[in-house]
Amino acid sequence: MSLPAITPYRLDSGERWNNRTSWTLDPDRAMLLIHDMQNHFIDAFDRRPESQIELAIEEIASLRVHCAEAGVPSIYTAQPPSQDPADRQLLTEFWGPGLDDERAASIIDRLTPTERDTILTKWRYSAFFRSDLEHRMRNHGRDQLIITGVYSHIGCLTTALAAFMLGFQVFFVSDAQADFTEADHRMALEYVAKRCGQTCLSEDVKAALSRGASVGASAGGVLTA
Repeated sequence: MSLPAITPYRLDSGERWNNRTSWTLDPDRAMLLIHDMQNHFIDAFDRRPESQIELAIEEIASLRVHCAEAGVPSIYTAQPPSQDPADRQLLTEFWGPGLDDERAASIIDRLTPTERDTILTKWRYSAFFRSDLEHRMRNHGRDQLIITGVYSHIGCLTTALAAFMLGFQVFFVSDAQADFTEADHRMALEYVAKRCGQTCLSEDVKAALSRGASVGASAGGVLTA
């Protein structure tokens, strides 16, 4: 009942998805979510240079800079260490007791939060569960959520679903995420594109932040896989 050792994989560069929507990302409406980029979760990956996790880390770091320049707030999620069984509940049956110590719970060095960033305590797969993420977004007039981090088919996907059900537009950044396997990752990307948001690339988000471009739409209009 622990995290699996994750074999390296890499998504095809520049791959697109058939999104059902053509939302436009607006810096005045968006928040960046950096999901579960803690040592405990990243240590499970084989981090060879060509792996998806290394690409995701670099893309998240780049997106964070672009978002800061565009006035888009960054929100981190982080599970606490040494959780009380009453808080952890059924997670223990799937993943064991959780994070052991402060080192395991810390955000990886490459993505260390700054004083202007917010860190939310995360209790379940979805970043919205038992947190004030929804209230933060509404209080700041934000109704778009850019989702990055790990793992795509677990926390990232359930957060996307929760955001959709709360009325928030989701921008699910494929190359700024990583997962147990390429198949798991692709399942999440395709599900979001078809059911609860827009799957896009980091370059799309950066372009939208700087020029107000339409995220999730190719130059020719509707995306093709």
